[in-house]
Amino acid sequence: MKSRIRDYEYVESGLKNVILKNIRVYECKACGEILPEIQNAKQVHEWIAEYLVKKLSPLTGQEFRFLRKQLGMSATELAEFLGVTPVTVSRWENGKESVGPQSDRLLRAFFVTRPAGLSIARALSVFETLRAIFPNIAHRKPKPERIEIPPQPYTKEKHAE
Repeated sequence: MKSRIRDYEYVESGLKNVILKNIRVYECKACGEILPEIQNAKQVHEWIAEYLVKKLSPLTGQEFRFLRKQLGMSATELAEFLGVTPVTVSRWENGKESVGPQSDRLLRAFFVTRPAGLSIARALSVFETLRAIFPNIAHRKPKPERIEIPPQPYTKEKHAE
């Protein structure tokens, strides 16, 4: 098996457009198999996810699936979170339908809670809270409710001395 440094099309990520630049790749002369040497695949996946969350165009189905998997969620769990059916998530991920703009934004927002300081466990706790309240609010009409917040401790009165 011979090795060399070169660019590698990282299809193992589930995405067709990821190129790992200048990595060591082993090639078997006998069978033609190619094996990349990826030092920290978990970090590579985080970089890919960060790029996807920040990209200015809508997510493709493959990108949507990639982020869902990075969150460790099943398609059914994500469908519940987004308020759609698992069939809809499947159609998005397989490219049979475009991801809706609200679902695209919500998935990205949910994903960025992790780097903002929330662990996956905490982000999933937020998800569980949203999932619990969604059935109660899904079919109701919006109605403003009075919100009263006491002045302490968020205000500090400055007195002239």
